[in-house]
Amino acid sequence: METHLPLSFTETGQRPTNQDALYPAAGIANHLNRVFVVCDGIGGADKGEVASHLLCEAFARYEAVVCPAVFTREHIREVFEQALTRYARFMKTNPLLNRIGSTVAFLQLHEQGATVAHVGDSRVFQVRNGKVVFQTRDHKQVNDMVDAGIITAEQARHHPWRNRLSRSVSLSSTELTGWVFHAPEPDVIHLNDVREDDYFLLCSDGLLEQVDEDALETILAAPVSDEDKLRMLLQRCENQVKDNYSGYLVHIKSVGKPKPVASSARFFAWF
Repeated sequence: METHLPLSFTETGQRPTNQDALYPAAGIANHLNRVFVVCDGIGGADKGEVASHLLCEAFARYEAVVCPAVFTREHIREVFEQALTRYARFMKTNPLLNRIGSTVAFLQLHEQGATVAHVGDSRVFQVRNGKVVFQTRDHKQVNDMVDAGIITAEQARHHPWRNRLSRSVSLSSTELTGWVFHAPEPDVIHLNDVREDDYFLLCSDGLLEQVDEDALETILAAPVSDEDKLRMLLQRCENQVKDNYSGYLVHIKSVGKPKPVASSARFFAWF
């Protein structure tokens, strides 16, 4: 599978600091990259910028050392466990912290198609011919309440808990005593239907303040360059978005014949 040049962005919005992080780092990705990660740190006073960067670093190191042909759920959990160990070390040297954590959106392109994983409300979209054909579902408390029949989807849009996460890669100070950390369960999806000219957009939730599904479809269907499409997305956010907003726009140039997804997994640890 080949891509056009992946395009990245990371903006502070109206926040005092940028707590988002990317892997590869902004402006670094080229046509050879096949793994992309967007992380959004949680909490302005909880060192979210540290959490997001440590989680991106965990993915970078795992890819470099283990280099799975296809990431599995077990691989993603292993990355989370390594990140939580790094979180614990940081909290030990910063004892005033009560919690540290991040969301994550992950994309891997490979011979079988694509693997998407996420925890929290950072999102991955797949867009084809101006239509969203796949998107991740946010891990939010209101979505769990909708699933349980407690509230309706319309009520969830205006619920006071609509921004509360139900899942994140995080660690609290109460978990430090035994140094036994429980990684969150990621949603992992293998997409076998990836076609030439598809787009993947990974983004932190800040972008979604101003870019809804209709806007995304309209902009990515426009007869302009990828750089101009990204510029149009960012123009919708400029001076309008309160939160940080970051992401990757990945345009598929060509694909080969899909192969079956292997189920084997390899593990490693660093300390």
